Amino acid sequence: MRTTVYARLFDRLADLIPSLQSARAGAVFCAPPRIPDDMAVYCHIAAAEGDMRLIELADDNQKKGTVMPAPWLKLRVDMANRLAEVLEMEDTFGYQVIYTGGSAVNPRRAQINMFAMNWLQVMVNFELCFQPADVSVAA
Repeated sequence: MRTTVYARLFDRLADLIPSLQSARAGAVFCAPPRIPDDMAVYCHIAAAEGDMRLIELADDNQKKGTVMPAPWLKLRVDMANRLAEVLEMEDTFGYQVIYTGGSAVNPRRAQINMFAMNWLQVMVNFELCFQPADVSVAA
């Protein structure tokens, strides 16, 4: 069992995105809502360079037929080392950025990554799976 939060984050992403290894920049995946008025979760491969991927997650909450998109998580994924790390996240504390200019690191880095890993684990527990989506993403 891989024990670091970064390894576990990668493993959860690999569980949720069956084609993670072969995903190219621009690819979009969707985990549709399981019940009416629940949220759909979208995954966008924002960039791919060598073994590195930049993945963005967003959800679309649907309330009474109105879709409210909410991007909330950006991760750097290292395919060669099978590691992932949150770079940016929006939560109840506001917009969190892990690295800001030079060597400044958000003191909540570990907590943010653990929160994201747990959230992805909940998706796995609910047996959600990202499927390729025919959605265009604005650059």
